[in-house]
Amino acid sequence: MQILYGLLANAPQMTAAIIGVVLAAVFWRRMPGPALLLLLGSIIEMLVLLASGWYHFVYLPAAVQAREQTTIELARHAAVVGVATSVLQGIAFGMLVWAVVAGRGRQLPAVAGR
Repeated sequence: MQILYGLLANAPQMTAAIIGVVLAAVFWRRMPGPALLLLLGSIIEMLVLLASGWYHFVYLPAAVQAREQTTIELARHAAVVGVATSVLQGIAFGMLVWAVVAGRGRQLPAVAGR
């Protein structure tokens, strides 16, 4: 049940990442470079969201309840996970920005019938 709360908390970001994967597939033939960056950034974001949700809503409550680690140790682990999550989300966002910049400046070929 806890993992559902984690997924619900991340639903807007997860939805945006799924839309990113779909858009990457749609634009793959016309702009493969930017589409690849969008796909990779979206996949990284989805993996980070899933891992972060599992950590915060499954692992951390179980670790607190088990009392096998001190509060300071749990706080350190949470800080490391938070920094790692931020770095990975920064990389994913950077890839999305790179995809936008890489896709600009090119004129799309004219499509017959439009």
